[in-house]
Amino acid sequence: MASSAPVLIAAAHGSREARAQRETDRLLTEIRALRPELRVESAFFDIHGPTVDEAVAALRGAPAIVVPLLLGAGFHFTVDLPALLGPARAAKPLAPHLLLTEALAYRLQEAEARAGFPADAVVLAAAGSRRPGGNDGCYAVARQLGTALRARRRAPVPVRPALLCAGREEDRSLARTARDLRAEGRTRIAVVPYLMAPGRFSDHLAAEAERAGCVCTARPLGSQVAMARLVLARFDEARKGHGAPLAA
Repeated sequence: MASSAPVLIAAAHGSREARAQRETDRLLTEIRALRPELRVESAFFDIHGPTVDEAVAALRGAPAIVVPLLLGAGFHFTVDLPALLGPARAAKPLAPHLLLTEALAYRLQEAEARAGFPADAVVLAAAGSRRPGGNDGCYAVARQLGTALRARRRAPVPVRPALLCAGREEDRSLARTARDLRAEGRTRIAVVPYLMAPGRFSDHLAAEAERAGCVCTARPLGSQVAMARLVLARFDEARKGHGAPLAA
């Protein structure tokens, strides 16, 4: 890519967990390795600095595209980001996308290798949103992952979404979802976190999965080649004018 490319500002949620910060740093390292000629900067919506507006201002007018390291169009994307962009442009959130499905399948494969056997059902576990429609992306990605696993294994592998913070959707709890799968005859249930990085939610999820009798729990999406390629794909879409429409 030519040196005139905009700067890529990867905007993460932010966490008090040092391991989450390290995972974000590793993801940016993967991105830079895939496209070394591209300038890649980091920013955060919460907890850490620089904030998105500070990262944009530090470029002193140089064109930039903010790629939110977010799995959905939640509060940070729909409310915070428009107020912070300044002259920069915004890319779409990371989900849904086939590269995201690839990344989730890879984490599942890792977990199955540690367990020593393949899962016969998968729970895609998200933090969850109480905002109307806030969980639609997770549901769509669960369907995509189920389709991908069926094609790879030539047999149906049910993938069901579960929510840690369900609000009114209590029937989407991890425990209830695992019970429903067992009632269908599934005995080797794997949990795949629909989370970007390790932290409080991933710890809670792992404990819930153990209590629910699930056989293995995958790592959060984090740093891997498919995720780095996904961030670059969103950057390229926005550069071609296919970014995310944001309210002013």
